[in-house]
Amino acid sequence: MSRAVCPGLERTANGYICTYAQRPINPFQWYCFGDYFECPIYVQYMKSKGPQAKAEVKPSQTIQPLQQQTQQTQQVTTAPTVVAPAHVEVTGEAEDELIRNSEVIISKFEGSAKALNDKWKDYEGSVQSTRQSWETEKAKLRRYMIILERIRNKYSEDLKEVELRRSMGLIGDDTYNKLKDDIQKKLSKVDDKLKELNTRYQEVESTIIQHYRRLLLTTVTPEISKLKLSLAKLEEMYRDGKISKEVYEKLKAEIEGVIS
Repeated sequence: MSRAVCPGLERTANGYICTYAQRPINPFQWYCFGDYFECPIYVQYMKSKGPQAKAEVKPSQTIQPLQQQTQQTQQVTTAPTVVAPAHVEVTGEAEDELIRNSEVIISKFEGSAKALNDKWKDYEGSVQSTRQSWETEKAKLRRYMIILERIRNKYSEDLKEVELRRSMGLIGDDTYNKLKDDIQKKLSKVDDKLKELNTRYQEVESTIIQHYRRLLLTTVTPEISKLKLSLAKLEEMYRDGKISKEVYEKLKAEIEGVIS
């Protein structure tokens, strides 16, 4: 019969203590449960007690003479024997400790898994809400930017007009320089701001589309089916001449950009 718990392990109100080393110990990180006879503390302790104390050793196989092996083989052949399983003693306290530690780990990650689910739901809602708001506000933004482009073009035309009036002798150099500087400042301001707005617009558009695609790929939703149906209807409207080629290509590119 082999024992599964080291005889030197003692449990107190403050935890486990190794009576051989006279210090607290974590039995789940040492040899206390199982092959404690291989523990260096146990082996050293038994040596210190002198030759009268014999430490337990791990069972090992011994090589038997060939004749003896043959006899044993014959005995097994003629009279099979049933080997009874070794009885292992496990204390109730050890079982409780193992159960407690297992439950602590499971409980810890149960909470983490639930938190991931909650975060994913929040992410889904945030992506959908942001995309819907962006699609609404984007139409306004495009109108504003188109107006700014027209203003920029108007300033460019004004510069050409000033150049023409000067070449025709309708204005003097002082007036020309003053008008040119004034118009050029306004043109540069609008042009620079338009470039900045376009860059920021593309970044926002790209980021939202990226997250929306990720959502479509990981979420069971009829959204892709709806988009494919819309694409089919768009093809039909174009064939029937209900929309222009320019509108068709623009809408098709937007739909395919989301699906692909």
